[in-house]
Amino acid sequence: MPTKYDVFAKIIEKAPCKPKDLGFSKSVYAHINLLIKNGWIKSRESILTPVKNKETIKIFAIISWSLRNNINYDIFFSEGIKKILKILSKTSPVLNPKELAGNKRNKQIISFLEKNQFIILWKIKPKLGTLLNHSIFELIRNKKFKEKFLLFKKISEKVLSLPREEINLFDKKVFEFLAGSAQLEGSTVSIGETVDLILNSVYPDKPARDIQMVKNLNEALSYVFEHIDDELTLEHLKEINRICLFSLHKGAGQFKKVQNKIFGNPDFKTTLPGRVVPELENFCSEFNRIKTREECLKKIGFIHNQHQRIHGFVDGNSRTTRLLVNWLLIKHGFPILVLKPGAFEKYMGMTKLSKKRDDDILRDFILHAIYHEAILGR
Repeated sequence: MPTKYDVFAKIIEKAPCKPKDLGFSKSVYAHINLLIKNGWIKSRESILTPVKNKETIKIFAIISWSLRNNINYDIFFSEGIKKILKILSKTSPVLNPKELAGNKRNKQIISFLEKNQFIILWKIKPKLGTLLNHSIFELIRNKKFKEKFLLFKKISEKVLSLPREEINLFDKKVFEFLAGSAQLEGSTVSIGETVDLILNSVYPDKPARDIQMVKNLNEALSYVFEHIDDELTLEHLKEINRICLFSLHKGAGQFKKVQNKIFGNPDFKTTLPGRVVPELENFCSEFNRIKTREECLKKIGFIHNQHQRIHGFVDGNSRTTRLLVNWLLIKHGFPILVLKPGAFEKYMGMTKLSKKRDDDILRDFILHAIYHEAILGR
């Protein structure tokens, strides 16, 4: 049964339109009348148009973000979400406080926040972790709250305590990585659609570019698995990038010849084209010098930031970076890094949208994300 938010979203998409144009199989006139009463839409001669005001702008922002990231926006409009955010922001790192116990709906919402990495856990019983700041939460609560993470020594000990992973290309986490990495670059293909696409060649009703991006990432990860015991070389880097950009960019696998810039972040300085080869040669040497599991965790933030800061390719640098991070993790028996929509803003704020490079902060977040996914899946 569609909600009033479903109807409002469809009116925004189709406007100006008539009720019959919305495409719902069941009558939504009650919702339309309520939206008119609330001042969210107006109707003139049965033509529906959205009203732009402070409230509808906020609602539209939540719906738009949710649709882009395959998230159920009804959660953000559900009864009790404000109370849950308010309480958890105060009780963190305790995430199962008495104030929220015994309520099935509260439990469902918190589970949703955990599953999508709006909450990052480091212990299940008792439930300990942190609620991430997110623009959606600011729209809901009109304020930020303080995130609380473990120090590197503590979180690295926890990650090192995980059993060694024997990952194969059909693991659920692999599909989650593929979907997440593609979504970070604008893909709209969900995790479920990724599974169907890779395993069953079922193509979702999504843009061809989005589908190709996921297929390419799957092929590139296969390449990583095939060469996992190799020393990293420039040829490996070029091949990974070539696969990532196959049929998406004519410069696939080619080092940049002109300087590239990060859209929306003039503070993100990348290596000049003439310095790319020596910088990447040094990067490969640094990568290959990592021989122990402890060193892998210690250097994972540097490996990510260094390759992304060099930004040696015409396009696809961030996708290549995340594949290299997982190359290192897989090689040393750790779970792969999976990023989900709730953590996208946090991750981007420490990488492409960061004003100042900080390898240690990124490293600690990566380790928290790895451990969160590992214990949540038990």
